[in-house]
Amino acid sequence: MKNTNKPTYLKWLFTEHKTGKLKFLLMLIGIVQSCYITPLIIDEYNYGMPIIVAILGIVASYGFTIGIAIQPFSIYNRLVKIGWWKNNL
Repeated sequence: MKNTNKPTYLKWLFTEHKTGKLKFLLMLIGIVQSCYITPLIIDEYNYGMPIIVAILGIVASYGFTIGIAIQPFSIYNRLVKIGWWKNNL
């Protein structure tokens, strides 16, 4: 029997998650930042930036975006796994 009380991920993110709207906005900012800064870092590497600094800059940029996107999704998956909406009718 399908539980119809369980919201979809996006509905849960925008309505029930405490900072869901902010996290979504930060994810969009992170995507724009990653697309904007990657060519700049590569250009600086071509003009003498050490390779480790270039790698760490790209990892930090994409790591921020991935972390902001995955954190609420992992919370939602744990709530589904423990049956949060079945227990709180």
